[in-house]
Amino acid sequence: MNAKSSPVASPGWIRPDDVMRVRKLKAKRQALQARMISSATSPQVSAPAFGQGSVLDGRDVKRRNPFRCSSNKRLRKHEDVDLEETCDATLFQLLNPAAAGNKDNALQSYSFSNLISKELGAEDFAKDDKDSSKDTWTDHLVADWSLKTRVRFKSHKPLPWKHNFKTSEEASGTTGFVRCLNSLSDGIEDRTLDTSANAQFYQCCLVWQHPNLPWLQLFPRENIRMTSQTGLFGTDSKLGDSLHSEWCESLRSLHQLLRVRQCPYFYVCGPTFTCLFRAAGVAGISPAHALITPTTRGFREAMKEEDIKFDMPFHNCGSLGTSSCSTDDPDKEESVNKNKELHEIYEDNDEEEEREEATSWLENLGVDTSQFPNLNPTKVEREKYKNVDNTPSSLVYVEGVETQGLINFLLNSKSCVPTTGALAGVPPTLLAPVAFQGATLKTLKAKGGMVHKDGNVQHSMEISGPVLPHTVHRLTTLLSAAVDNFSVSLNPVPSTLSFSQHSHLEATAAPQAFAQEGLVDCGLDAAIRHLICTPHKSERESKLPVSYREVTFKDNKFTWTDGLQ
Repeated sequence: MNAKSSPVASPGWIRPDDVMRVRKLKAKRQALQARMISSATSPQVSAPAFGQGSVLDGRDVKRRNPFRCSSNKRLRKHEDVDLEETCDATLFQLLNPAAAGNKDNALQSYSFSNLISKELGAEDFAKDDKDSSKDTWTDHLVADWSLKTRVRFKSHKPLPWKHNFKTSEEASGTTGFVRCLNSLSDGIEDRTLDTSANAQFYQCCLVWQHPNLPWLQLFPRENIRMTSQTGLFGTDSKLGDSLHSEWCESLRSLHQLLRVRQCPYFYVCGPTFTCLFRAAGVAGISPAHALITPTTRGFREAMKEEDIKFDMPFHNCGSLGTSSCSTDDPDKEESVNKNKELHEIYEDNDEEEEREEATSWLENLGVDTSQFPNLNPTKVEREKYKNVDNTPSSLVYVEGVETQGLINFLLNSKSCVPTTGALAGVPPTLLAPVAFQGATLKTLKAKGGMVHKDGNVQHSMEISGPVLPHTVHRLTTLLSAAVDNFSVSLNPVPSTLSFSQHSHLEATAAPQAFAQEGLVDCGLDAAIRHLICTPHKSERESKLPVSYREVTFKDNKFTWTDGLQ
C-alpha cells in the first residue's frame, strides 16, 4: 500500500463528533422553524438539551447520553421539585373540589405554598414592618445634651415666625424669659404681655452667657483660626486678671444655683474641652454630676493630683455608648464583661511579671534600669491611654461631692485659659438657661427665607448661636402647635455628642417625680422638666439615635436621624 495514500474510512462507522454536530444543527434548525412558525396561541418549541429528550416525528423520545457515566443530578433535582409541587396541588384539589374547575389557576394560585406565602407570610411581614415603623415615631423628642450651633426649620406651609420683631414682641419675650414665664401654661389673665407666636419665638431665642466680648468668637471654641498675634487680655496682665476674677465669681454663682436646684444645667466651654454640669435628678441620676469631653492625659493627671475621683465610662467599653458594651442577653453581657476583666487582669499580670524579670536580670548585670523607659510602670500605664486622648472615648464622669473639687480645679487651673492666639487670657464661656451673677443676656440670630429644592418651595427659619437642649424642645413644641408637618436640621458641636451617649448604670435610683418636684424653681416648665429628668435610653431600647441632626414632625409624631438627609 502506498504510504502517501490515506486510509479509506469504513462507510458503516460515524465519528462521535459528527453525530454531535448533526444533532446540534438539527436542534438549532428546529428551534428556528418553531420561532418562525409559532404564533401567540401556539406554544413555542425550544431546543431540548442533550440527554433530556427531543421531539422527533411527533414522538417524545428520551435518550441517554452514552458518554456520561453518572445521571444528571440537576435534572433529578428539577424532577423532585416538580413532583413535590404536583403532589401539593393535587392534594389541594382533593380537599377543595371547587377550585379544581380551572386547573391551571388552581395549580398556580391555590396551592398550599402560595397560600402560605400570601396569607401568612405577607401579613406577618407587613405587620412586622408596621410595628417597626411605629417604633421609630414618638410623641416628643428626647433630650439631646449636645450643644448646637445652628438650627433650621423647614415647612411647606408658612411659618408663624418672623425675624423682624415688633416692640411689644421683643419686650414681652424678654420679660417672659428673664422672669421664667411660660405663656402657654401659666395663667396670664391679669398680665399685659404679648402672647403671639412671634413673641414666644423671641423668648426662645435668648440665652445667658459670660463673658461677653463682642469682638471675639466665644462660641464655639473649636476650629478657631490660630493666629500668632496675642489678644489684648494676653498682653495686659491686669486686664486678664480682672476678667478672670469676674469669671470666677460667675462660675461660683452658677454652681450655687445648681446645688440648690435652681439651675438645671450649665456648660463650661473651654479652649480644648467642654464641661456639662447637671443638677441632682437630671437624666435620672441622683447626685449632681459633671461630664467633660474631650480630655487629655495631662488634664486627667492634673485632676488626679487634686484628688478628684472620676470615671471614664467609654474607655472601658472601647467605643462610644453603653450599647456597644451591652447585648440582648443580660447573662451573656455579664459573662462577656467578666471575660474582659479576667483577660485584662491576666494581661496586666503577665506584663508586670515580664517587666520584673527584665528589671531583675538587668540589675544583676549591673545595668541602670532607668535607661530603659519601657520598663517604667508609669509609662506603660500612659501608653494605654495614648490613643484615647482628644477622642469621644476620653469622656470623664464626676459625681457627688467631687463636683466641688472640679469647680475648684477649673477656677485655679491654668489649662482652662489659653495663653496664645486671639483668645489669650480669656476664660471659658459659661452658658446657662437661667440668670446668674455677671451673666449677659444674648440673643440668637434668626433669619427667615425661602428654600427651593427639586422644584418645591419651602419656608425656612434659621437660628444660629449657642442653642441649648431645652431651646430645641421649646421651638419644636411652639411650631408643632401651628404647623402639622415640618423638618428640622441641626448642626451640633462634634465634641459634645458624647454627652448624649452617656448612660448611668444606676439611673433608676432617682425617682422621676421627686426629681421634677425638686426642680420646680429651675426656670423651666413642667414639660421640659419631665423631659430632662427622664433616664437615658440606649439606641437598642428606643430604636432611635440618642442624638439627632435631622428631625421630622408629621401627624403629631416625631422621628429623627443622626445624619443629615
